[in-house]
Amino acid sequence: MEFIYANELKQKFSVYGHFYDLEIGGTIFKCRSVLEILSKSENLEPSATPCAVVVMMNPGSSRPVDADYVPKRHSVWEVTSGDWKKHLVPTRPDNAQYQIMRLMLLKGWTYVRVLNLSDLRNGNSGNFSVDFAQASELDSSSPHSLTHVRRLQELESCCADSPIVIAAWGATEVLREAAGSFLSKIKVRGLSMDYPWYRYPSPYRKDQKIEWLRNAREELEA
Repeated sequence: MEFIYANELKQKFSVYGHFYDLEIGGTIFKCRSVLEILSKSENLEPSATPCAVVVMMNPGSSRPVDADYVPKRHSVWEVTSGDWKKHLVPTRPDNAQYQIMRLMLLKGWTYVRVLNLSDLRNGNSGNFSVDFAQASELDSSSPHSLTHVRRLQELESCCADSPIVIAAWGATEVLREAAGSFLSKIKVRGLSMDYPWYRYPSPYRKDQKIEWLRNAREELEA
């Protein structure tokens, strides 16, 4: 299987994300609620119907292209009441999103939406768990998660039009409840491990990335 590198992928796809700051108990958490990956070969808008939705752990290290971009700050009430507008901006992808682009090429997909079990932005899984614990101490309902009881309409809206939802959130213990909640509400495909975990698309080694791509393609075509 040919492995396409980031420089070429950047020529084929455009990436847009909705970044925001969430204030929980007086503490600000950097977040991203959704990411849209679109083929440059098609005249598509993020409002179109995605070919697939991919759900991962958290937004990782992707960030706005504009280093001076200042995300809008939202309260817990605004986020959980749906009283907010999602402003999409050009985004620098990370390794996991490049892997999704490779899957898109294999499947002939032109548009994929990426969601996460938590909106908290942190590219290090250990540090993410620390952020998650801190946010939970301030608000145990996890308003930064699409599985929050008052964000379920937002979750369902993000997935409703897509013909397939792919779980790819790995296995991070602090997200066990969110993963189980997601699976109770949305039908998914993916490379399953022990419940409620699904293999993460971008392991460290290149050969492992190729293995995930090969297995994912076989699973989706089964």
